[in-house]
Amino acid sequence: MRFLCWCSAALVLASCGGAHRAAARDPFAYNRSAPLAVTDDGVYAASPWATIRSISFAGVDGSRVAAYVVVPRTPGRHPAVLFLHGSGGDRRDLIFEAALLAKRGAVTMTISQPNNAVTYRPLIVNARRALDVLDARSDVDPKQIGVVGFSLGAQTVAILVGDDPRPKAAGIIGGRGTAVALYWIRRTHAALFFQAGTHDVVVPHAQLLALERAAPEHPRVRWYNAGHVVNAAIRRDQLAWQATELGLR
Repeated sequence: MRFLCWCSAALVLASCGGAHRAAARDPFAYNRSAPLAVTDDGVYAASPWATIRSISFAGVDGSRVAAYVVVPRTPGRHPAVLFLHGSGGDRRDLIFEAALLAKRGAVTMTISQPNNAVTYRPLIVNARRALDVLDARSDVDPKQIGVVGFSLGAQTVAILVGDDPRPKAAGIIGGRGTAVALYWIRRTHAALFFQAGTHDVVVPHAQLLALERAAPEHPRVRWYNAGHVVNAAIRRDQLAWQATELGLR
């Protein structure tokens, strides 16, 4: 199943060591000066209000990251939001959500993350490189960055916003409270919106609660009569919240 929340024992054990050593060094550090080597493979889809372009860029350890960038047709600098899919997914999974937010005036991006990672490092570094790509765009306001993740992507967001100061708003949908995610989310300064289904049978209820309770300040939390999904209500509320936090219309 494309949206199963994947968190293997190897992933947790290998990453937990990084969490305990984080005070001494950043386990998700990377070379910010390495070329992004962005390639534009052309238009994937277009509408009167936005264009979806297929691109790729240099990711962790020489890999290539496939992505879609949704660009509003309005001129000037825009807020930007990165969307991260769940286990077994790819850049197509949250493209509908990305396109809807672009209609409100954001530059949005979805990326394909590796589905065979045994630590969080490639997921976090690829996400940070995606933020670099957005930062480098002349149509993006680097002070208005948001991120949204579902399932494994939500775990990635929880870690990312504790490690990287750039995201201003973070949507965490159906996120599992692993030791690493709990460690890093306590260090974030981003505004947070947690969403989860009361009938989620993929992520235990206690893990959903643990991640929410580890967050600093008073994050927004909403529960839905749903399972482990991004349904219409979750989508609507998350996009409206991102629009408010990032100053979109």
